[in-house]
Amino acid sequence: MIDKNKIMILCKVVDNFGDIGVVYRLARALSDLRPELELSLVVSNLESFHKMASQIDPTKKIQNFRYKNAIWKIIDWNLEVENGKLKTESEKLETENDTDKLSTFHFPLSIILECFQCGRPDWLEEQLFSPEFTRSVQIIQIDYLTAEEYADEFHLLKSGTRKANIKKIFFMPGFTEKTAGLIINEQLAVSNEQSGAPASPSRFSPFRFRSIPSQDEGTPAAGLQSLAHPAFKIFFFAYEDDCSAAVKGIAEFQSKMRESRADFTVVVYLAEGKSSAPFEESWKNFNSPFKIEKIPFLQQEEFDYFITTMDFLFVRGEDSLARAALTGLPFAWQAYKQDENYQLVKVNALLDRMKEYFEPEIFEPIQSFWQSYNDYENATKSAPLTQMLLDSANQKNTKGFCNFAQKLHANGNLAEHLLNFIDALAL
Repeated sequence: MIDKNKIMILCKVVDNFGDIGVVYRLARALSDLRPELELSLVVSNLESFHKMASQIDPTKKIQNFRYKNAIWKIIDWNLEVENGKLKTESEKLETENDTDKLSTFHFPLSIILECFQCGRPDWLEEQLFSPEFTRSVQIIQIDYLTAEEYADEFHLLKSGTRKANIKKIFFMPGFTEKTAGLIINEQLAVSNEQSGAPASPSRFSPFRFRSIPSQDEGTPAAGLQSLAHPAFKIFFFAYEDDCSAAVKGIAEFQSKMRESRADFTVVVYLAEGKSSAPFEESWKNFNSPFKIEKIPFLQQEEFDYFITTMDFLFVRGEDSLARAALTGLPFAWQAYKQDENYQLVKVNALLDRMKEYFEPEIFEPIQSFWQSYNDYENATKSAPLTQMLLDSANQKNTKGFCNFAQKLHANGNLAEHLLNFIDALAL
């Protein structure tokens, strides 16, 4: 019999923070929906986990982690286990009184979420496929996020294993109603009147799709979004690469805006990491044309809220792409570099999903910059970025991004779809 209340989540960290970021986000979303779930997170790099969840102790092989009213088990992927026992008897399982020694480790093997084709640690593989193990287990492969059509086709596609009692199925994140959708956490739930969804309480203010009120009657202003702010705020998070075109595009944007408003100011908030150095180098080469501020590595909940305070987002990879798309803010996405420029296939697939929400002349600079920004065989063009930023500041493209985000919210929460799938499993 499958105990549907026990879920093990596997994460082999490849991209320093991207993989564990999605896994941590998924665990949070599951616990928010059902605090009574017994979650176990098996993670190969606890140092990375610690960066976004400071409670994690990277030195402990097994530990408890308190999230709101839930307690998760955090397990080091690299455990040394023999016949169900830890080889190092001095390891402790952290309980509320922190006194119980762990002599035998009981694996909660009922539902296993195998994230990003990570496989399984040796000790788990041995346990699952030993002749003595006869319990039913459902492995759910949470795959990479993509807008490509195969996500629709692979979602809920069954896959074989070496034993009949170990079943496996694909569960595809995506941008359409035919996929599982995106992970939607409480503090990023849409709460504007157009969404039709109520705000969820959390320690951070829920994001509302923004329209800037004018001084009369509180009606939306047609012009510059940043009129209500001291500066036009840009968040920059990218892979380590030449940032000259991005810096030039932003500088030209500020210059053009100052033709009609002399005090117009841009502030770029640089995310901590490898991308900040090349951006700062290019910025200095252009004689520091706008203000920059470096932001430290943020806890995940803090990051989620922080980006909603921006006017424009540069994001990379999978997790920050999903966050940006859900906010309804204008953004530029940098995909992970692949052989033969294959990342352009992924970029174009997402552009194809987005274009119906924009007027053609407004979408053209978005498409042009995204394609140029992700083409690693040719120099990035700055002019489309300048136009994209001008359209953002003057709210010409903001409705399109907002409508795209509303569609993603309407597709539903991946975590909720996942729990519904688990509920429907035959015992």
